[in-house]
Formats: sequence, structure tokens, C-alpha cells
Amino acid sequence: MGALKFILERHISNLDNWAITTKVLIIIHRSLQNIRVNRKIIKDLKKNEHLLYPYEKKNPDNKYDIKMYMDISKQYAIYIKYYMNTCIKTDILVKPRKKLAEEVRNLSTAQMLKNYEFFEGLSTQIFD
Repeated sequence: MGALKFILERHISNLDNWAITTKVLIIIHRSLQNIRVNRKIIKDLKKNEHLLYPYEKKNPDNKYDIKMYMDISKQYAIYIKYYMNTCIKTDILVKPRKKLAEEVRNLSTAQMLKNYEFFEGLSTQIFD
């Protein structure tokens, strides 16, 4: 996956740049939401999960905005890792909205409970 490799290299070489770090995390997040792209990159991304670092200011000035950027970036990186692991376990997150109701109706109770646990975990990542 040449594009994924390039994106991760750019990410690693610019960890001190909040704009680039955030854009890379957004690109990866959006890629995971697209079923065709997701299935092409998910295994390679899982192998490189350890490279999804948040924004790191080399010399933090103890300024509120820098700390806020670092915290937001950290939470977003954690969320993306959890989202990626959820996508590996279920494909409900990448179903087209038009077909979602029909797909959910056809799920067994066990599958619905499993998906509920994943959604609860994602919500926890966002709101905690």
C-alpha cells in the first residue's frame, strides 16, 4: 500500500506540526469509513498501528492552546485505533446508510449485542 506508507511516513516526520498530524488522522479516519478503502488498508494499518502518534510539540510552552491541541490529537489517535479494531471485528460501521436498516434487521441477537458493545466503546472513547 504505497499511499498508506507515504501518509504514515509524512505523519511520523511531522509530529510537531499540528495541522499535518490532524490531517493525517482525518484521512485515516475517513479511509476507515469507506468500505472499499477500509478493506484494502485495514491489515496494513493494523500492522502499523503503533505509528499513529498524536501531535507532539517538541518544546511545549505550557500554553493552553498547545496543551489543548496535544490532548485533542491524543484522544483522536486513540479513537482511530479503537475504530480500526472495531472495523476488524464487525463491518457494521462501513455499511451504506441506505442498506443499514435492512442489515440490522437481519442480525442475530448475539451480533446486535456485540455491535452494541463496540458502539458503547466508541462512545466512551469520544465522551470520556
